Amino acid sequence: MLTTRAAAKAAAVAPSTIKRWADQGILSFSRTAGGHRRFERFAIERLLREQPGSVSSGDSVPSAWVRCLANARRHEIDSRLLEAKARLGSWWRVADELALALAEMGNLWERGRLTIADEHVASDALVRALARVGDALPIRLDGPTCLLACAGEDEHTLGLSLAELCVRELGWTPMWLGRRTPIGEVLRLVRGGQVAMVALSASALLGDEQALRAVTDDVGAACKERGVSLLLGGAGAWPCQPFYGIRVTSFADFHRCLTPKMERP
Repeated sequence: MLTTRAAAKAAAVAPSTIKRWADQGILSFSRTAGGHRRFERFAIERLLREQPGSVSSGDSVPSAWVRCLANARRHEIDSRLLEAKARLGSWWRVADELALALAEMGNLWERGRLTIADEHVASDALVRALARVGDALPIRLDGPTCLLACAGEDEHTLGLSLAELCVRELGWTPMWLGRRTPIGEVLRLVRGGQVAMVALSASALLGDEQALRAVTDDVGAACKERGVSLLLGGAGAWPCQPFYGIRVTSFADFHRCLTPKMERP
């Protein structure tokens, strides 16, 4: 049995939202001898599954995500990820919602309302949760392979973790190379015919457009030669119009690139 504050943390909403749900009769509760409300965790999880719109009632979804991640409690983050999947229907939509939350987290850090340590703890908690969810998704043994790697010396893999969920969801096989991937390794795998797509990520810290253009030119030439798709994601200074490849700015874009044309609506 959870107090109102504990129930709010479990649902990643404000305590006032829990009280409103209780007053509206959509969240069941009992009272202690002293008259305080107590909520069953199961009742909260059932509400989030059956009435997903309630999660944002009177509360910003990105803000709710930030609070949930800042708490860094494994069961809360896992529960919220699964609730978001049930509410939105697909992992690429969840990824775009999380992208908004991460942008808000960055804004809070810039305004001094979030420390570097807070941001690192929250990001690490999310990466671990995404790995747990991703490992539970089946992989088609005969599915095409998508190589996932950071560009240059970039070490920020959170975007790649979100991309991996999108890849797995559509039956692709992810090939995770992650941070600080030598471009020579990417070229070797492309030329060896081992991948059907290359997805490179560059965070906002990679602001050297000339350096990223060199990466795009080298990898793009190899991909074009082998007929391999090339996707460029993240907030880095990618060239606006690469000679080969597609600049994606959302996971909706990424999803469209992954989906075979015959399956597109």
